[in-house]
Amino acid sequence: MEQDIEIVKCYLAETRLLCLEIKKNASAPQKILHFIRMTKDNSRMLKYMPIFNLLKALEGVYTAVVDERIAIRLNVEILIDEVADEVCRICRLIEINSPELEDLDVRPYILFCDKAVVGEIFDAEKISGIKSSEKNAARNESRVEESSEENQIPSDGVIKIASSEVAKIVNLHEEMIARTYIISNQISMLKTSLAENDIRTLKETYKLLSNDTQTLQNSIMISHENFMSLVQDDSFLKNHQEYQGFFVTANDEKYLIPSEYIFDVICQSPLNYEIKQNQKIVKYVIESESGYDEDAEEEEIPVYSLSSLLPGQKLKDLNVMDTILIVDYQSQRIGIIVDSVQKFVSLIKKPLPPAFKNFIPLRGLAFDEKYDMIPILHVPEVMRRFRALRGYDVKRFEAVTKKHINRILIVDDSDTTRQIIRTILMANSFVVDEAIDGIDAIEKIKHKQFDLIICDDDMPRMNGEIFLDNIRRMENYSEVPVVAMADNNIEKADAFVNKAEFKRDILINTIRRLL
Repeated sequence: MEQDIEIVKCYLAETRLLCLEIKKNASAPQKILHFIRMTKDNSRMLKYMPIFNLLKALEGVYTAVVDERIAIRLNVEILIDEVADEVCRICRLIEINSPELEDLDVRPYILFCDKAVVGEIFDAEKISGIKSSEKNAARNESRVEESSEENQIPSDGVIKIASSEVAKIVNLHEEMIARTYIISNQISMLKTSLAENDIRTLKETYKLLSNDTQTLQNSIMISHENFMSLVQDDSFLKNHQEYQGFFVTANDEKYLIPSEYIFDVICQSPLNYEIKQNQKIVKYVIESESGYDEDAEEEEIPVYSLSSLLPGQKLKDLNVMDTILIVDYQSQRIGIIVDSVQKFVSLIKKPLPPAFKNFIPLRGLAFDEKYDMIPILHVPEVMRRFRALRGYDVKRFEAVTKKHINRILIVDDSDTTRQIIRTILMANSFVVDEAIDGIDAIEKIKHKQFDLIICDDDMPRMNGEIFLDNIRRMENYSEVPVVAMADNNIEKADAFVNKAEFKRDILINTIRRLL
């Protein structure tokens, strides 16, 4: 949690510095464009989509300036200044965790930026007016919705949604439909350019098509999130909280452990287990009602890995800390090691389908926030099966599922990017080190042997391409896999992860494949 806070602080500082640079040096497009792309990628990784969309639109304006398609006149300068102010305002909302973040609509800014990119005449001073009127409309609309009973669920279970919310989604869908016609026209232009071998028109059309496709994808994501919020936040679910428990993962699958059996959740280093008669033991301190007591009683609790009972056993990293759920049934306690505990939930329980009736370890199904069916574990049967395991069965499972702890070097000039990647890697049990550019990275690899390197391209002092050219000449690094995590691929890298389309799963799966 502290790491996440530090990442956000670093990100907000970098974003505000970018806004300050934009307002001071709006007419230095080449320099600012680099910082916009870097901050935009970080915004995407941290899921701050309003800032991502604003910086994406601003990137289009500056790209048009660099390509000499437009010039930074007074109108464009005012627009750039207004967008920078709005980014700063959103940073403040993120900092105080304001509920206003849920109602943000940056589409007017994007519309004006789109007009600027194509050279259309517009009045940039109207942006402030649009911003104020939209804020007032949003406030009034929220008051009306809170005071009305339009969103209440009648006893027949029919979900009603405020017409204004539906109207927003319909408008967004209409915009997406319009975008598809534009993209269809651009595809026709591409075909014509290819047939006529018109390279200049081909390049320009490709840029337009790329930008419009990205805008359409963003609109689809926003629309999906809006729709899901209407479904997930309805009072029907709130009035039917029939079951409580913890979502846990084992072998990359999600399960629900009912809260009625859970006595405590603890973390323990694998190095601190005791072994008695081939059984791993954790010493659990039983606290008194007044809190920790030096003379408090210690209970020795046997611990088992949930993965050892379930199908799909895979190679696992040696965790720095194990997450253990201590479960209690008929005055007997055991510890269940899980890959992760996702969250505590209240949800609707469904009976097992007839085909699963004889599968005793399960007692039902639940639905998570994505409406995926999650099996509910029957803890008494799980405990019985664990106790039936012989010591050497557990040892054999652990021998198969543990492997070497991999050390990874992150090479990137952005503090925020490094923190984001480091947090993701540490959560997946990798040992992580960092370097701010190619020169710093070469100093690091002289003293340590890394199993994999994640490298940006556009860095000061020594970029990614020159850095890779250097390390490929070193005998102990000639075969070490390198992931280029940048806007463009690096020639000698083994894999490429596009920052603009960054997803945690893609990065982790790429790393695991290479290792």
